[in-house]
Amino acid sequence: MNNATVDERKQLLDKVRTHLRRNYPSELLSAFVDLEGRKKIKEKVESDFPNLNQDDVSYVVGEIVGLGVIEKIIENYDDVTDISFNGTHLDVETNTGTHRHGEMDENYIVKIIKKFANAVGKEFSPKSPIIDATYSNLRLNAVHKDIAQYGTTMALRIVKPKLVLRKDNFDAFAPKHVFNFFEALVASKSNLTISGETGTGKTELQKLLLSHVPYKEKVIMIEDVPESHVKTLYPEKNIKSWITNPTVTIEDLVKSALRNNPAWLLVSETRGQEAYEMMQGILTGHKIITTLHAVNARAIKSRYINMMKMGYQINEISMMEDLSKYLGFGAHIEKVEEDDGSVRRYQQEIVEFLPNGETLTVFRCDLTNDGFEYHYGKLSDLFFKRMMKRKVPLKLQNQIKARWGVYETVSEEKAI
Repeated sequence: MNNATVDERKQLLDKVRTHLRRNYPSELLSAFVDLEGRKKIKEKVESDFPNLNQDDVSYVVGEIVGLGVIEKIIENYDDVTDISFNGTHLDVETNTGTHRHGEMDENYIVKIIKKFANAVGKEFSPKSPIIDATYSNLRLNAVHKDIAQYGTTMALRIVKPKLVLRKDNFDAFAPKHVFNFFEALVASKSNLTISGETGTGKTELQKLLLSHVPYKEKVIMIEDVPESHVKTLYPEKNIKSWITNPTVTIEDLVKSALRNNPAWLLVSETRGQEAYEMMQGILTGHKIITTLHAVNARAIKSRYINMMKMGYQINEISMMEDLSKYLGFGAHIEKVEEDDGSVRRYQQEIVEFLPNGETLTVFRCDLTNDGFEYHYGKLSDLFFKRMMKRKVPLKLQNQIKARWGVYETVSEEKAI
């Protein structure tokens, strides 16, 4: 039915849906949330409608127990990251830019949202006009037309278990020297906070850094939604992957993580009072790699202070001193739209926080009319001592020293 009219496809869809409801009601109910159940529904359609080709079978199964056009878009765009509906049009965002899929019937989108809501046991209605829900590798936010002036809106984030940022494509993100630095940072067990706006690739850098962590070093990954898929990406590593729920917060999981004595604590995004518990983890010797929203890398310490104050009374001067001594490094990521409409994410700045309160610029990328300009600063003698203490490979130490050089600190603080 590749050349079928809209009415013919609708008739086919109604016919198959009625047949499935009448003959396989229980299988139909579980098919959306159970991939095995969905497979059985597909087999039933193939068996009971032998005249349908595979394209037609995929179409009706996708419409009845799947997300319809959403699934088709995900299939057609291998690098799709977001799908949004603004009340009238559907837009598809990929790593190469944003594409307008075209005008879409709002009622069709509402059916998809409600199907998603039913699958996760939530409601989408005038009484519950906003929904945040996660299923499999999809994260949905939708706003009902009762409070959306021009019609129901939807934002769907698609996260696939793959490394978008890798060693073989890193030079589009930052120079190879920066890759070597990040490798040395992990090998020396230094703390890192990654900052940037939404969609700059903070999680992707976090996932790449995890590739440098050896099996002997236990990792606990904490997320609000199953976005990183680190257990799938790194099955050989010693990782515990935890997800929050309506009754268990990031702060709860951070506290629990510290009782598991991990070498590394990875929090997908720090955005609230859990920052205080994370600092307690740092002070007791655990290493962290986390992300947060900040205007630049130098603002990271202030962001930590403000987040801690959301739930705790702290001595700001004392806490700022601790952050300076133990926070380690900050890395800020930005993105820019290229002339062809594609989006380029790049490492804009890396800083080192020193015990005396000073902040060193380790690396900076300036965007000029002629393209990117790279600037290299220095790394503290404390970092080089830490690399020696942690027995970072000598070749890597020499590469770092040759590119950056040593900044002699005034402080007598020993390497941590």
